[in-house]
Amino acid sequence: MNIELSEYDPAWPGLYERERARVLGALPGAVLEHVGSTSVPGLCAKPLVDLMLVVDAPLREALYVPALEAAGYRVVVREDDWHEHRILKGPDTDINLHVFPRGCAQVRRHLLFRDWLRDNAGDRELYAAAKRELAGRVWGRVQDYTDAKNAVVLEILERAYVARPVEAGEVEFVTEAPPHNAPVVLREHDREWARWYAVEEAKIRAALGERVVRVEHVGSTSVPGLAAKPLIDILLVVPDSADEDAYVPALVAAGYYLLLRERTWHEHRLLKGTVPNVNMHVFSPGCEELDRMLAFRDRLRAFPRDREEYERTKRELAGRTWERVQDYAAAKTRVVERIIARALG
Repeated sequence: MNIELSEYDPAWPGLYERERARVLGALPGAVLEHVGSTSVPGLCAKPLVDLMLVVDAPLREALYVPALEAAGYRVVVREDDWHEHRILKGPDTDINLHVFPRGCAQVRRHLLFRDWLRDNAGDRELYAAAKRELAGRVWGRVQDYTDAKNAVVLEILERAYVARPVEAGEVEFVTEAPPHNAPVVLREHDREWARWYAVEEAKIRAALGERVVRVEHVGSTSVPGLAAKPLIDILLVVPDSADEDAYVPALVAAGYYLLLRERTWHEHRLLKGTVPNVNMHVFSPGCEELDRMLAFRDRLRAFPRDREEYERTKRELAGRTWERVQDYAAAKTRVVERIIARALG
């Protein structure tokens, strides 16, 4: 098939507003955004309006699909293992409604890409040129055309993620951490790290019981074949990370201590363990950072080239002297964001 691109049509925002009114009529108060190329003034596009709907749990279709069906929408795609993504077609064939869960990193990805193209003419023209060149070819599926754009999309997203990072906000140290003032020591991957994590997971579950929503081994020690600091990073999800009384005392009794809190950054809490060295990152459900951390880990596990690229960066930076280990972590931002962008596809 051929891909038919149209020059930007000033009528497209009006089509979005029409559909927005239709969706909000069915789901009052819904979180809805205009995304995709028709949402970027001046950008050529297939004449197809993409809407993004954010719900608590796309898998629970009974909570939103019947209302949308009554408004004329129908489910055409289900991707349970990819962010629980759903696509519904609107009453008109030129409408796609994408459904993602709250806290899904894909939500920010779509909005960041849209807003970056709106604000940066150079990348908007770069993307338009790639779209026009690819549209001139014959494609077996529209998805093949979309996949072929991935290289330029990732190039643009890397610039956008680095230029507009998620602001961590103010860090409140509960326990003072001494300055590092030294290089970072990396070790070759050790299979023992997986055992260390298993012991810590059992300790956490014993301490918190049903208060554990999810616990995962993340960070470099969770990736076979990757050099790392011998430090076990743990992702812990509890019902409400801001409610410290519900979980911190039990974890302190189990041998951890609260190092810091970041109230304005997903209500993140960091607890430390000392034998072995542990960083326990605590978040609430529906937090975007959960999706990002797991996508990064899984990408490094599955793609040797990304793992090698990340390790090269780590080794180059580790040899420098760092006042804080966090400064070393911040210096890896560009390569981390690049790999996350690839992971999110």
